[in-house]
Amino acid sequence: MKLLLSLILLFTIAFNCGESLKLGVNNNVDYSKLENKVGQQQCFTSSSNFPTGYSTSFVQIAFNANTPTSNGDITQTSYMESGTVDIDFVGGQLYVDFEMDTENSVTKGKLWGFNGNNTQYVNIELNGNEYCFLETLTYSVPVFENLKYVSDAEIGSVECDLFMYPSILGNSTNQYLFVDKSDCSLISASAQNTNGTPSGNSLTNFYYYEPSADSSNFQLPSICLNSPIISQPKLKSLLKRFPKTL
Repeated sequence: MKLLLSLILLFTIAFNCGESLKLGVNNNVDYSKLENKVGQQQCFTSSSNFPTGYSTSFVQIAFNANTPTSNGDITQTSYMESGTVDIDFVGGQLYVDFEMDTENSVTKGKLWGFNGNNTQYVNIELNGNEYCFLETLTYSVPVFENLKYVSDAEIGSVECDLFMYPSILGNSTNQYLFVDKSDCSLISASAQNTNGTPSGNSLTNFYYYEPSADSSNFQLPSICLNSPIISQPKLKSLLKRFPKTL
């Protein structure tokens, strides 16, 4: 289960564009230069006209990618994760509906993170039974900042700004973000292991990007409100009965 949470944490932190970034859909794009393919950073150059959050579907594939552990170490993991993400920059709220496949184990669930009470909730199903458990939020929502413009790029025929951005794994991982120049929407992201760690990488594609969050997704389900919530120590004991599930 620690692996599951660390992978979710890696994704949600890595691609949160935070308040200091001020995601913008109207950043005074010079379309004449864009059409003539003149190199120029188009997105994230101004703090004006930025959305309050975003919503997107995603597919992430990783091979031997650096992944944080619960004790602060780094391990390498291969997995595929897909789902949807909603980020509320103003309210400090995060929602992830995910399906994760890690080495013959498939886990489906939902995660909510709230800065307000410094708590994250995870709703999962184990062997036909539904559970909700909580943990202290070990990161802020959102936490991302300090994008560094690298160059122009193209994905297919889509003109993009290519950015490098800091990793929660420090200098062991280089992370890059591709952003559509025309509307500053997220297109794709990649990460590569570096500095002596075993070779590995990950690739994330974003779909149906919207520059605002769906507020209804931040409502906790009844099982997390009305049923006994499982704390981390009790969860560890419970999961011992399901060694092949997680």
